[in-house]
Amino acid sequence: MPTTSRARRNPALVLTAAVAAAFALVATTLSTPALAAPSAARTASVAKPAVKHDRTWRAKAALAQAQKAFSPSTPANQRPDATLALRKLWMLKDALSPADRAAADRLAQRPDKPATVGDENILLHYDPAELNPAAFDQNVALATVQNVANTYAASGYRRPKPDKGKGGDNRIDIYLDSLEPGLYGYCTTDQRLRGRHHDVWAYCVLDNDYAGFPSHTPLQNLQVTAAHEYFHATQFAYDALDDDWLLEATATWAEDELYDDVNDNVQYLRRSPITSPGRSMDKFEDTGVFQYGVWNFFRLMSNTYPEKTGLLPNVILKIWEAADSSKGRKNLYSTQAINKVLKKNGTSLADFFTYYSAATRLTHTPIFDEGVEQNYPIKPAAGSVTLAGGKGAKGKLNLDHLTSATLNIANGGGASALKVKLRMAPKSHGSKAIYVAYGANGAVLSIQAIKVNRKGKGKATVAFDPSVTSVDVTLVNASTKYRQCGRYQRNAVSCSGKAVFDNQRSRVSVKAA
Repeated sequence: MPTTSRARRNPALVLTAAVAAAFALVATTLSTPALAAPSAARTASVAKPAVKHDRTWRAKAALAQAQKAFSPSTPANQRPDATLALRKLWMLKDALSPADRAAADRLAQRPDKPATVGDENILLHYDPAELNPAAFDQNVALATVQNVANTYAASGYRRPKPDKGKGGDNRIDIYLDSLEPGLYGYCTTDQRLRGRHHDVWAYCVLDNDYAGFPSHTPLQNLQVTAAHEYFHATQFAYDALDDDWLLEATATWAEDELYDDVNDNVQYLRRSPITSPGRSMDKFEDTGVFQYGVWNFFRLMSNTYPEKTGLLPNVILKIWEAADSSKGRKNLYSTQAINKVLKKNGTSLADFFTYYSAATRLTHTPIFDEGVEQNYPIKPAAGSVTLAGGKGAKGKLNLDHLTSATLNIANGGGASALKVKLRMAPKSHGSKAIYVAYGANGAVLSIQAIKVNRKGKGKATVAFDPSVTSVDVTLVNASTKYRQCGRYQRNAVSCSGKAVFDNQRSRVSVKAA
């Protein structure tokens, strides 16, 4: 979660799909006059400043970001994620000047606490004078971390790696400390980065009372923070350098699997692929929360493929096993690892993302088991139109990779079928499409992919008789092709590279017949 991996934010719900990838619908000569729909905002690429690739420049930027994460003057809603800020600094520290390297070492220094309690795997450090008995004591904190650690281990995950005696012995060190406002906790490593293998030990710091987070009890905040942050320590045992969005989205997924009744992660759906489908799902925000909202993508995945190892669905475990960078492993980056696992389940990342792009319009249906109870947001339509028999409409939009946009066509009567025609970018650029037909009271009558040929053309005939109240047509750019991996560090996408097929043009026409 944000700020540490957990930072509290309460942004207003912003429905940005119409801004990021909107349909510009125009009535055909067969259609009714004006159509109320958002105007297109992505008809052309916007020039961006050149990204600096110099390692020294990036190291200085990483130091500044980490200092901002821990500065008392940083507003809570602007505080960068401390776990990933420290991780990036760790990656680049060797490029700093001696003075800056000393500053980096101070940021990553382990807290000094006079007392410890632990078991065979965990050593918890604390100061009795700093604890608030009304919140929790060291024994409750240890029991919470034990539950988290043992659940992950019993579910097939590696335990965090031994740290060669740092903190007292080889056990993972968990520190209770008084953290800055908005900072739940963080995990990092002080192991030297060497070679091509990035499986490293970790230590974690958790707030000692969570007095600044009134939305939940101190114990609830401890529970979800421990689940989230300890999952980072677990990830580090596979690949500490995998893509930022994958680390945060799967850690946020994990906290709700262990402590389902707390539901702290629901707050991140306010800015997520549900509410912002025009933002690339794998694009990391250095001071934002979008990547935490991506947990919902992995929740749909684990609901769809629910086979468990121990207490947890193992599809996420398999993704981290595919991403494993330890000696003898293939070290796949995020989208590669996800695609490999989904292919073994008979689908692909492109096809599953297409399904997810339609399903986010259905968050109050059984597809999302907590959607109604937790009042999940519903993906906004980028455009809408009502068509009677003989009427039609056209639209166009541009889509970046791993984004989508939905056109909703309401049934105006007098027709039996809806004819859909697509002219998208070539299929090799990630072009996909899917429709959902609705009946009375929003009942889902059918969900069906629309076949797109290699040239990007597709068509479908959808039932549009009186039993059908409306149809969603969702256009998708499911591309996961990147270039220049490792060169782009700020607001990075998968492989820290640059997407090859952003800003892809799509056209759609629909006619009630």
